[in-house]
Amino acid sequence: MSLEENIRKIVAEEIQKAGKQSDLVPLAEFCKEKNLSRVTVWRAEKQGKMKLTRIGKKVFVSPQQFINA
Repeated sequence: MSLEENIRKIVAEEIQKAGKQSDLVPLAEFCKEKNLSRVTVWRAEKQGKMKLTRIGKKVFVSPQQFINA
């Protein structure tokens, strides 16, 4: 399999994964809606209170799983 085919396969898988997780909100939008800083969200992730989803360089949050600290 060539490098180009591998890249296409990986990109297709990530797009499919993002489609399945349609309830995900970009981190910046989530922080703005909830009036939180990114640091607060990352601390909550580190403490196991919430899970962030990373797709490439982008970070997403599922608003339903947020636990107020």
